[in-house]
Amino acid sequence: MHSLWTIDYYNRSSLTRASAFAAASENAIVGTSVTPLFARSPLALAAAASDVQAIAGGRFVLGVGSSTRRMNQDWYGAALTNPAPRVRERIDLIRRLIAHREGPFHHEGRFDRLALAHYDRTALPDNLTILAAGVGEHMVRAVGECADGFVGHTIASAGYLRDIARPLLAQGAARAGRDAAGQRMTTQIVASASTDRRLARRDAAAQVGFYATPKGYDALFPGGVFAAERVAAREALARGDLSGVVAAGDAMAGDRAVFGTPEDVAVQLSRYAGVVDWALLYPPHFGVDQERVHANELSLIEVASAWTG
Repeated sequence: MHSLWTIDYYNRSSLTRASAFAAASENAIVGTSVTPLFARSPLALAAAASDVQAIAGGRFVLGVGSSTRRMNQDWYGAALTNPAPRVRERIDLIRRLIAHREGPFHHEGRFDRLALAHYDRTALPDNLTILAAGVGEHMVRAVGECADGFVGHTIASAGYLRDIARPLLAQGAARAGRDAAGQRMTTQIVASASTDRRLARRDAAAQVGFYATPKGYDALFPGGVFAAERVAAREALARGDLSGVVAAGDAMAGDRAVFGTPEDVAVQLSRYAGVVDWALLYPPHFGVDQERVHANELSLIEVASAWTG
């Protein structure tokens, strides 16, 4: 396996699971895609990430994202204002915390304040690859300014990543005097593999339809593409109509997901060739029973293993 990725959700801890992956593997990259940047304090996040890096022997990649305002407020009790500059400051602070060796540590920033009379890290890792997620142009530029790479949204098309996200990342890197060529482009991709092509497409459509509903993701649909389908998905979700979400998502799935037999999935992944460095396969879970989620995970492991080889 090239890499193993975990995600934070209200019932999942990306860092806890990443540490288990790191302990159970020897060569694969272990990453989070993504960890909410403001759900934990900077010190707590830096300490946890450094621990995983130590367990992984340098194979860990910390992927972070601002998350939505609703998630920050309703899930984590943290108001989210000025997200792009806050992401820049927080990532810089985490880097400084991890690089610090010993002695006092102080940070008095626009958004974060930290004061440690003594902060001993002499036996811990002093560096970490940090990727950051973004959707809107301000956030994507901010990622270019401060992160080692980009994590595309789960329903970001290959065209969006190539034609919109990559130029914005380059603009941010240039603004910060950084080398855009050295930044890694990754993206999550809704992926559903099954011997039953119809069922695989249905599960992919459910996830795409669900993720297409937030208006905050308008940037992922430039020119208003799929506007009617997104409205239909939003209305269906509001009334609890799963079949309506699936129907709306089905029209978008061919552009926003890979699905079918394992062989179909491998072929469809080729549209991301030359666009992303790492494709992160994301099994659908919205409206999909747990047994089918797990069966898909096992199928995708085989797809990824053959693809890497």
